[in-house]
Amino acid sequence: MKPKVAIIITNYNYGKYIMAAVDSILNQTYGGEIRVYVVDDGSSDNSWDLLSEITDPVEPFAHIDRPHYSGPMDVRHRGGVYAYRIKNSGASTGRNVAIYAAWEWADIFGVLDSDDEYYPEKVEKLVAKLVEYPEVGVAYADYKNVNPTFGKREFKTSYSAQTLMQRCIVHSNSLIKKEYLEQVILPNGEIFDSRLHGPGSQEFIGCTEDYDLWIRLSKVCVMTHVPECLATANITGQNQSSKMTAEIFNEHAKILGSR
Repeated sequence: MKPKVAIIITNYNYGKYIMAAVDSILNQTYGGEIRVYVVDDGSSDNSWDLLSEITDPVEPFAHIDRPHYSGPMDVRHRGGVYAYRIKNSGASTGRNVAIYAAWEWADIFGVLDSDDEYYPEKVEKLVAKLVEYPEVGVAYADYKNVNPTFGKREFKTSYSAQTLMQRCIVHSNSLIKKEYLEQVILPNGEIFDSRLHGPGSQEFIGCTEDYDLWIRLSKVCVMTHVPECLATANITGQNQSSKMTAEIFNEHAKILGSR
């Protein structure tokens, strides 16, 4: 049987893009089971209204473990889409909620930023690499940066542990085997460190949570690069990575260096 794949999306005020992100997962060519777990992180735009149009209200699932999140939660579900609305807590917390919601079901987790889209064959091609090599725990590919005036392919270099320690060569929209993800859960139960990407309503307080996870995973598994363009990343001017400052990164570096 093919591995079951859960794609997690955390959204904050990206109503303009969120449905295209969800549709890009629903339209995958992958022949196995695939679900989308969307966490709306307390958006103030129409994001939740849009998600509500394609889902139905259900009772919160009792098995959801929510490290460092104890606030209210709305849950909706229809078909392969699971949607959760939480108070604004940050991308790390939202991703943790989504991962733990899917934990008992999924074999592989994929991450998709809410303003990005997977190409139709992305899951199929990356899962093939994860299945072919048992020691590979993370598969990543290239992507196309797009804004209203141009598009440019972002080529990610082939994986090496030494290069990863020098810069983040693994794209956030990667696929991860659960068996390795389980080995890097933090002592407080988090998978993504909530200190490294806080609430969007507080302006900018970080975006290194992906890099931190890759560093931890690099100690327990191999990562592989698929040299194909398999996703689109929209450059909106509101992307968190564009707001990084040396001061914030230096603070985060203290946490990253402790890994």
